[in-house]
Amino acid sequence: MPPATATAPLAAWRFAGTLRHYQADVLERVDIEAGSSLHIVAPPGSGKTLLGLLLAARRGRRAVVLTPTTTIRAQWAATAATLAPDQSAVSEDPDRPGDFTALTYQALSVLDTANPFAGLARSRWCDELESDGRSPDAAARWLDDLASRNPAAYRRGIAGRSRTLRRRLVREDPEVLATALHPNALALIDRLVAHGVETVVLDECHHLLDHWALVVATLVARLRAAGREPLLIGLTATLPSPDDADEYDNYTSLLGDVDYEVPVPAVVREGNLAPYRDLVRFVEPTRDELAFLSGHAEGLAVLLRTTFAGNTGLQFLVDTLQPALPPSPPRDPLEPPPATPSTPSTVDAADHAVDARLAVAFADDFAAAEAAAAMLATAAPRHPLVSHLPDVARRPPSADETLRLLARFALDRLLPDPGAERQWHRIRRTLADFGYALSDRGVRRTRDPVDTMLASSLAKDHAACDILRLEREALGDERLRALVVTDFASHGNKHGGLVGTAGALRTFTSLVNDVATSGLRAILVTGSHARIATRDVDVLVSVLGDELGVPVAAVPLIEAAEVSELHAPGAGVAALVRAASVLLTRGTVQVVVGTRGLFGEGWDCPAVNTLIDLTAVSTASATQQLRGRTLRLDPAWPEKVAHNWTVTALLPPTFPLSAQPDATRLRRKHARLWGLDADDPSRVVRGTSIAMPARQRAGLAAVVAKDAAASVAALNALGMPPARSVTRTHWRIGEPYVDRESVSALVPRHREAPLFRTSRPVSRALGGAFAGTAAAAGAGSATLGLAVGAAMGPEAGTVAGAALLLAGIVPAVELGRGWRAARAQLAGGAEPYRRIAGIVWEALRRAGRVADEPVTIAATEAELDDGTGEIAIEAVSASLTDQRTLADALGELFGPVRTPRFLLETGSGGRSAFVRGVLRRVARRRTEGHFVPVPSLIGRRRRDAEEFAAAWERELGPCVLHAMDGPGQLALMARARRGGGGLVPATSRDQWQ
Repeated sequence: MPPATATAPLAAWRFAGTLRHYQADVLERVDIEAGSSLHIVAPPGSGKTLLGLLLAARRGRRAVVLTPTTTIRAQWAATAATLAPDQSAVSEDPDRPGDFTALTYQALSVLDTANPFAGLARSRWCDELESDGRSPDAAARWLDDLASRNPAAYRRGIAGRSRTLRRRLVREDPEVLATALHPNALALIDRLVAHGVETVVLDECHHLLDHWALVVATLVARLRAAGREPLLIGLTATLPSPDDADEYDNYTSLLGDVDYEVPVPAVVREGNLAPYRDLVRFVEPTRDELAFLSGHAEGLAVLLRTTFAGNTGLQFLVDTLQPALPPSPPRDPLEPPPATPSTPSTVDAADHAVDARLAVAFADDFAAAEAAAAMLATAAPRHPLVSHLPDVARRPPSADETLRLLARFALDRLLPDPGAERQWHRIRRTLADFGYALSDRGVRRTRDPVDTMLASSLAKDHAACDILRLEREALGDERLRALVVTDFASHGNKHGGLVGTAGALRTFTSLVNDVATSGLRAILVTGSHARIATRDVDVLVSVLGDELGVPVAAVPLIEAAEVSELHAPGAGVAALVRAASVLLTRGTVQVVVGTRGLFGEGWDCPAVNTLIDLTAVSTASATQQLRGRTLRLDPAWPEKVAHNWTVTALLPPTFPLSAQPDATRLRRKHARLWGLDADDPSRVVRGTSIAMPARQRAGLAAVVAKDAAASVAALNALGMPPARSVTRTHWRIGEPYVDRESVSALVPRHREAPLFRTSRPVSRALGGAFAGTAAAAGAGSATLGLAVGAAMGPEAGTVAGAALLLAGIVPAVELGRGWRAARAQLAGGAEPYRRIAGIVWEALRRAGRVADEPVTIAATEAELDDGTGEIAIEAVSASLTDQRTLADALGELFGPVRTPRFLLETGSGGRSAFVRGVLRRVARRRTEGHFVPVPSLIGRRRRDAEEFAAAWERELGPCVLHAMDGPGQLALMARARRGGGGLVPATSRDQWQ
């Protein structure tokens, strides 16, 4: 242990500046002695480095910070030196740790061999063979024989098990991992332990997903073995995705839940980050790219015609949709026969059986049945089964559905047939062209060349030039500072190679050659290239040489003389990146083009005010890190407003392929990003509404739906950005805020449509019955009651008369209640939705799915540009988790019928025979009932579903609850799906204020 006088060397560190509000709040609220970790989330540019240093200084003990790059490491060391009384206390040298040492994760995690887990993987393989009945010696001999006779298979087996071990070792003794580390890495860990480190700061800790997390666990274990209780401080701008459970467990096992989160809007509102706006530019692939994709589409179309229009393929579709019915469970003969749901009189027994088998198909495999239904409706629209299909399935199948259906057909019908080998291989080749690998084990997704073509389309380079033209017109050359980011320096489409290689190199060449951007000075920096326009050599070579401190030469490219390669011997990539930042800040260049690996995280250039995102990355962490490049305040432009552009390639509506992978990627990119609502900038929300107004989102939906009247080119005119000064005003910088996040359910609604299709006929029927019954039945019963009373004497007559009077009044009262509830659904506005949400909330509360506390349900209607309305529903006083639970439940309620345990049939039922009779007459005049899926959290227990139905009947009108728990209900499920379920699917909206 270090001497007592050195136990708190950081306690004397001081910060002389003024803390931001949220920095002071974190320092006040978190307790560095309460546990072994602190987990803080804050956006790029919000001052995480200073915050981490001040937390380490508050603890006082020697500290080490681990960073993902050398650039970020240098930033930590520089900031630490401003706090330390003695700058020698700060070190970046792993051989000579200081009181505060800045290192990279890579310095600790160097592995000993190319596959350090090979020995452990072989042991795991032996264990598997022994569990299959082999002795240990026999297992070892079998592996030796495999390695000798088929080395490739042996290597694949070792590699696969090594990957699994690498991810799961966090659950085992950290010392096991130590055996895989390089001796130099182990020596560094031991050196840090001996030096007395007790605080470990993990910068950009979302990287701690795979073995980096395990290396940190090894360091922590050794510190604890030395008698210390280390404090881990995790700092990140975004949390990793929980999609990979193993990696996410590695992360959370180290840092636990988030202790404090600083939302981006709060930092902008306080004036510590620049206001910003997200924008989208849409493009169509080039003519040559469309021709390439058209060849793929034609090949697929021919294959479909020859596969599913023939007898074998058609029978496969029918068999998929008409499986055998499950046997009915035996029934106790003393039990009364179960009630069977009423069916329209036009449906005969044969149709009922068809519907029942159709429901079995959807219940067994919804995705496969929906794909088969769509294919049948397209390939054989006159087939008798098509009339029984759900409305949502009577459409052309999507590209993904088509390919998976082909794979299923090949596996089920072709592979078992030796005579179909040629067709099997033909389908395998076609699936490979669309990114699916088919084998005797099934089908798995690989890299889709269609997706690759759209993601790297040459049209995106042209769009980047168009964006730079727009921004140049708005800002002028003296103010424009743009960053164009791609995934790679150079990469190609291996399934076509149509336009050569895509990436930063191609993008830069396009920018140099485009007329709109020819006057801009630009520089490209990647891991192995640095380039400028040949026309700028006289200006840029000398200033680069001064900045780098080494001679710089520029040589025109042989294949493109207008572009020159830079040569700066002795200057590494980090130095070139720093030089590009300096030139951009000064305005010597207006555009930097580079890769996400260099500029996507940790790059600090406050002057950047325009981002053009050409990457295919869509994870929350990568997207938010990339957006963070533009958010820092620019001392040279105090009124800075950033524009973050995403370029999205779409196939035109008339194109035969229906895939739109870039549109899906666009939604994923914005799913976790905060921004101003494009329609109502007084709101700060998450999702695509921050980048596209409603009219543009509707246009995009029309293109995706292949509406022939829609146009990709027209989309850009629907979403032109307002002036930056307007955006700055909308952010209301300096105004107070609540710092509250909420989740609303959004339900689009057409004004003229009733909430449920059955509402209008039910309302009319109940209204007419109520008008006649209230007068005739009520008065008649009263008269009869008085007559009976006179005949039976005073006491008995009074009772009997009252009973008959009640018998007349109850139907009238119930009819009145049902009529008023049905009319309320037709009244328009948000009130019916608020009542429905209230019923759902109470059902969730009774089921124990949300807090047992009173809440206020609010529903507001907003006008959209296309003439429709949008209802936002929120449990105002509920927790964020409970709000999300309600939004998800409403999404199910208003969404299509899939596989619910309970269905609610609206406009049917009633608690008295009289009302049920009225509604039965209504039912005869309509072709189908209307069915609502009971949300899954409510339908897990029958009692909860029954209480939900009872509340629905009290508040909204008559209904019947159907339990989907037996073969007798399968035909009803098919009817429900054919009706389409809820009116429109609901979505959710995250809002901050």
